[in-house]
Amino acid sequence: MREKIKNMKLDITLTAVLSVVIGILFLVWPGQVTILFAKVIAGAVIITGVVLFIGRVTDIPMNVWGMVVSIVLILVGLWLFSSPGIIATVVPIAIGVLLLVHGIQDVVLAVEGRKNKASNWWIIVVMGMISAVCGVICICNAFGLVKVAMMLIGIMLIYDGLSDMIIVRKVNKAAKDIVDSDIIREEDVEDYM
Repeated sequence: MREKIKNMKLDITLTAVLSVVIGILFLVWPGQVTILFAKVIAGAVIITGVVLFIGRVTDIPMNVWGMVVSIVLILVGLWLFSSPGIIATVVPIAIGVLLLVHGIQDVVLAVEGRKNKASNWWIIVVMGMISAVCGVICICNAFGLVKVAMMLIGIMLIYDGLSDMIIVRKVNKAAKDIVDSDIIREEDVEDYM
């Protein structure tokens, strides 16, 4: 179980960094980035889906939900790559799906944080819910003003990436504190290896 959580934290951290970088680009150059990086974004979505799929296939027991999410990411990425001209209307939907998935993952991590007695674990739930709501907003308003939408999506991606990093750090600290407080004798170390 610890290995599964460790893999999930790594997946979330990597996608969080990617979210912040893409969010900054959308905020600074909303119109140009939409067209210029259409295929780069599609490639990143495909790579993320493949990495998540490989990680989920090796999970024991197999993580079906994670596999479904990764397959959806791969398919969306392939579609975006083959039709970069429509990226202006599709990016908000794709980013909305990403934010919604991250929000759900954050709530799952909040439950893990609660189990590990993380302080203020409910803040993690709120952060996850905000990411999910931002995702729904992106999906529902995909055909609005593209330039403004790209700037808002940039802000949402920066928030999502930073909140994911904070959540992973908080859950890691809580889990480490549990391990540190449970190890009293040298023999106890073997129980956590």
